Amino acid sequence: MAAKRVMDFGPIKENLVAMIGAARDAFNRHSRASLEKFQTLDGTVRQEIAAAKKKVAEYLQQAKGEEQDRLHLYEKVLAGLEGLTATLAKLHDPIAKKVKDGVLFSEKAVAQTNCLFDTQAGLLRSVFDILQTNNDYLKKFVQSEGEKVQKDCADYATEHETRLVEGLCTPQAAPIFLAILEQFRSLGQQEVKLLQLLHS
Repeated sequence: MAAKRVMDFGPIKENLVAMIGAARDAFNRHSRASLEKFQTLDGTVRQEIAAAKKKVAEYLQQAKGEEQDRLHLYEKVLAGLEGLTATLAKLHDPIAKKVKDGVLFSEKAVAQTNCLFDTQAGLLRSVFDILQTNNDYLKKFVQSEGEKVQKDCADYATEHETRLVEGLCTPQAAPIFLAILEQFRSLGQQEVKLLQLLHS
């Protein structure tokens, strides 16, 4: 069946998770090579999504009934993944500034950021697993974890303001940390929206 042939999200999944890994490595090690890898993977994922969208459009010309509905859902899913990729790509600039200027974070901010990297990698894997299995347990997991990420980002920002006042964080680190938190918050939001799309 055409729709089933289109539904191979494996390469997109692996490259998005690899993007998270490259961003984390750049963040922790101040690695320019990891930043370059991050950008390369971003370009690769965008090409993969564009190719998948083209295939869906081609199959839709001949599809009917249930298969047509499935392909229309695919169009929406791919649009959601496109937005998610664009948001993930926005991690580049704050991390690049951290790398370029050698900005150091407090131990707490480093731990919180790494926790978000780990959570996000798990969420991405789960979203793609739902696309393959339609597993109810995973749906509940993504819903709760996606909402928790958004709350955590808000809490981390508030805690950061306190550390800044207490002199535990540098003024140079503040805008970088807050920009990173904003992208993670947005990713959690988009994943919950993608999940709602799969429920519809």
